[in-house]
Amino acid sequence: MATRARSVLRRLPRALRRPEGLVPRTRWLFLVFALLALLMSLPGPLAVAGAVTLPLVVVAATTLVVSWVRTYRTGRQSVLGDAVDCVAITAFTLSCPAPAMVFSITFCALWFHAVHGSTGRGVLRSAAYALAVLAAVPLWGLVPGHAPTTQLAPVVGTAPVMLLTYVVVRVLALGLFARERAAQRDALLVRIGTDLLGTTEHARIAEQAVAGSRALCAITPGLRSMAVLTGDGAATVLDTAGDFERVPGVLPAQVVPEGIVPGLAVPVERTAELDAAAGRPCGWVCMDLPEVEGVSVLVGAPGGVDPDVVVSFQQLGNQVGLATANIRGHELLRSQARTDALTGLANRGRFQEELAAARGERAVLFVDLDDFKAVNDGLGHGAGDELLQHVARQLQTVVRPGDVGARLGGDEFAVLLHGASAAQAVEVGERVVRSVSVPVQLAAGPARVGVSVGVVHVTAALDPEQLLHRADTAMYAAKAAGKGRVVLFGAERDGAERDGAERDGAERDGAERDGAERDGAERDGAERDGAERGGAAPAGAAR
Repeated sequence: MATRARSVLRRLPRALRRPEGLVPRTRWLFLVFALLALLMSLPGPLAVAGAVTLPLVVVAATTLVVSWVRTYRTGRQSVLGDAVDCVAITAFTLSCPAPAMVFSITFCALWFHAVHGSTGRGVLRSAAYALAVLAAVPLWGLVPGHAPTTQLAPVVGTAPVMLLTYVVVRVLALGLFARERAAQRDALLVRIGTDLLGTTEHARIAEQAVAGSRALCAITPGLRSMAVLTGDGAATVLDTAGDFERVPGVLPAQVVPEGIVPGLAVPVERTAELDAAAGRPCGWVCMDLPEVEGVSVLVGAPGGVDPDVVVSFQQLGNQVGLATANIRGHELLRSQARTDALTGLANRGRFQEELAAARGERAVLFVDLDDFKAVNDGLGHGAGDELLQHVARQLQTVVRPGDVGARLGGDEFAVLLHGASAAQAVEVGERVVRSVSVPVQLAAGPARVGVSVGVVHVTAALDPEQLLHRADTAMYAAKAAGKGRVVLFGAERDGAERDGAERDGAERDGAERDGAERDGAERDGAERDGAERGGAAPAGAAR
């Protein structure tokens, strides 16, 4: 005990440094008052101290100092500590020249304890202190140097005043606590609101909501909160904050009142399951989170939830809802910036991003409508837009899940096929041709267009613009070959080379045939000339 007392006394200067915060500073101030009251009460008993009373007053004073400092540092006082304090107060009273001298200590001690612990414990402590002083009256004559008896009336008359003093100080302390907690809640909500302003991830919002609920419960003693997701006839527990004896995984859906307006707090009628989880009866309220479908927050506390705490949870819910709506707005803007407004397909910018991110074997289809201008001019631009939307739907039906369809602009479309071979890509392109070429009934009348598809197949990294250029080249080759067909990039060059070879072969064959014919004609002419010359000689000889 002596070693522990010396350790506490050595730490006393550090413990007596004034802290920050209204409540910690008030507790520090009341501790200083109690210590000063004890210090100023010591000269009286020390002046008349004898062999018995001197160690009595020193031990009693040291015990009270150790007990008060420990209570200040830990924020609580045990029942054993209260009993030790009472014994020390009795001993200190016996060491004084008159019992009334101890009241300056007991009053300051009650002020100090009024800002610690519960109200019920404080009332019992006040009564115990009064009894500790009264216990010194029958023992008064046993102390050497004291009169055989002492007056009881001053002691008895002061006891009710001690209790009244504690009650008044406790009421002031409770108001102080409420003010401090309100300031802490406000600071917490400001910090969370600031953090949520720049949040662009739903997971981060959930983390902030959970952290905020736990902080609010930590600020307010006895407060508990539970977030639940209502659906399929049950309320699934998502998270809890505060002191729960057990945390259920699922609660009956009836614990969440029906028809709750998001942001408003409604008393909970079915509380048996919530009280069982909390381990004690509580008053519960429920509120739905704005912009968060199906999620409700149940808040409870013994004796009911403080209205100011309800307001804080409502403000937290509003901040979560605002941040969620903000993220949805950002997602909508991001989607609109990367989506073609007319067809709902990816636009050129997003398609190029997909091309840049794609790796491994892949193919790109460049799809261009044939004779679209005739429909646009004949039936109007509205019909042209309707036809483009129809083509977009057809593209989405023929491509595989995970592939990306895009409208590049005008009547040009493109498709990115992940993990597709050249043959598979050509097959998809042929399905596109067949699907889009079917006549369609528009609001302005029937229409029919064809498509020319250029395909490029790669396995290595390639610049997105180069990929599109190659697919575009193949598409123009398809148009040049008669429209309504699919051409694989590279095959159109092979076909052109084959066509050139065939033309060169035909020309060579024609030249050879022409030469042969000319040689034959010359030989026939020569033979005729020889025959004529051979026939004339005999005739000349005859003549």
